Amino acid sequence: MLCLLAAVAQQMSAEEIKTAGNGKTYTLDLLSQMESDAVEKYVDEDDGEVIYTLYDNVTIAAGDKFEMEDEVTVLFDDKVTFTIEGEADFQLAKGSVFDSAFDSYDGVAPVGIVMSNEKSQTMFQNCAFYYVGLRNMSKKGLKVDNCAFYYNNGAIGQAALTIGTDGAPFEVTNSTFGYNQKAAIAGAANYRNPLLIEDCEFYCNGQANRNTPQLNLTVADNVVIRGCTIEGDPEMTMVGGIVVANMVGFTGELNTLIEDNIVKDCRFGMATYLEQKAVIRNNILKDNCHETNPMNGGSGINVYDPYKLQYTYIEGNYIEGSLWGITLVGGKEANLGRIDVEPTSADYNPGGNVFVNNGNGGVLYDLYNNSPNTVYAQGNIWNVSQQTEEQIESVIFHKHDDSKLGTVIFMPPAPTTGITPQSLLTAPSSMLQGIHDLQGRSVQHPSKGIYIINGKKVVME
Repeated sequence: MLCLLAAVAQQMSAEEIKTAGNGKTYTLDLLSQMESDAVEKYVDEDDGEVIYTLYDNVTIAAGDKFEMEDEVTVLFDDKVTFTIEGEADFQLAKGSVFDSAFDSYDGVAPVGIVMSNEKSQTMFQNCAFYYVGLRNMSKKGLKVDNCAFYYNNGAIGQAALTIGTDGAPFEVTNSTFGYNQKAAIAGAANYRNPLLIEDCEFYCNGQANRNTPQLNLTVADNVVIRGCTIEGDPEMTMVGGIVVANMVGFTGELNTLIEDNIVKDCRFGMATYLEQKAVIRNNILKDNCHETNPMNGGSGINVYDPYKLQYTYIEGNYIEGSLWGITLVGGKEANLGRIDVEPTSADYNPGGNVFVNNGNGGVLYDLYNNSPNTVYAQGNIWNVSQQTEEQIESVIFHKHDDSKLGTVIFMPPAPTTGITPQSLLTAPSSMLQGIHDLQGRSVQHPSKGIYIINGKKVVME
C-alpha cells in the first residue's frame, strides 16, 4: 500500500492515541493532526482518494464522540485496533472502506474496530471491511446495514463480526459476508444476544476449514435468521451452514426462528443444539453433504438435544441432496407435521416439508428419528415414487427399524394432486403471476423461496 510504504520511517515512532474524554468530537482527519504519528493521512494527487493509515492503536475515550468520514479508506497496520469507548456515528451515505495495510495474511494480523460504547447502540451503514473485522464489547450492541465483510483474517475474534457482550442486541441486515477465515457472525457460548439477521448473503466463510459453521450463534430471548442465502465451499468439509446452540444451560425464553433462507453446499445445512424453542420453516436446503464421514453429520436439518429440553417445529422446508434429510438426536418434542388435529390447535402443523435424494451408503434417509420420542411428520412429501405407507417407511428410520427408538407417525402424507417432487421446478419469469406463499397469502414481488403457483409448489431461485 502506498501510504504504508511512504511513511515507514514515521511508523517506528508512532505512539498509541487515547483521547481525553472531555466531550470532544473526533474524526480521522482530527486524529491525523495530533502529535502522535499513529494516524497518517494521504491524499492521492491523481484521483483525490483520501487514505488514512493507523500505525498504532487508537482509542476514543468514553465521554468523547467519533464521526466517521464518508468515501475514505482506512488501513490498519499489524496488530492495530481502533477502539471506541464513546459514542460513534458510522452511518455513511456513500460508504467507506476498512482494510489491511498489507496485501496478504502472511506474518501480519491487523485487527479492526472494537466497539465498547455503553451510552447508545451504534449503527454501521455502508461500511466495507476487508481482512480486518468488527467486534462489539458493549451491552448496547450494534446495528449493521448494507455492509460487507470479506477475507477477515480472524484476529478480531471468533468471526468477521463478533458479537457480545451478554445481553447486547444486534441487527444485521442487507449485508454480505464472504471468504472470511472463521465464521461470518459468531458470539461467545456464555452470552445471550438477541439477534436479527435478515436479507444477508454469506459465501464460503470458514476458509480456515475448522469445525465451525458460517453462522455460529448462541440462544437468546429471540434469535431470528430470515431471508438469507448461505453458500458453502465444498472443499471446506468442516464448515456447516447455521448453528444456534445452548452450550451452557441457559433457561427461560429461548426462541429461535430460522425461515425463508437458502442454504447450499455446506457440510450440513442447519442445526439447533440443546434447550430452546426452535421454529424452522420455509427454507431451501440443497447439497449440504460435504461431511466426509456420514456418522459425523451431513444433515439438511439436525436437532441435537440429549437432555430432552428442546421443542422443535419444522414446516415447509425443501431438503435435497443431504447425507441425511432431517436427523433428530434427542429433544423434548419435534413436530414435523400434524394434520390430525384442528387447525386451531397448538399442535397443528401442515407439514409441507419436501425431501429429494437425501441419503448415503446407497440408502435414502429422509428422516432419522434417533430418539425415543414419538414424532409427528404428517403432511409431507417423501422421496418415493408413490406416497404410500409402505414406500414412505423405506425412507424413515425409527421404531420400525430399531425397537429402542420412537415411532414416526407419517401418514397421511401431503396431497399428491399438483404437489410432487417433479413440480418443484425453477420458475421462469412468465410464471410470476398469481403467486402465493405457503400460508396462502398473495405475493407481488417474490424473492428466493418456496411458493404456490397454480396449485403447485415451486422453488424460486
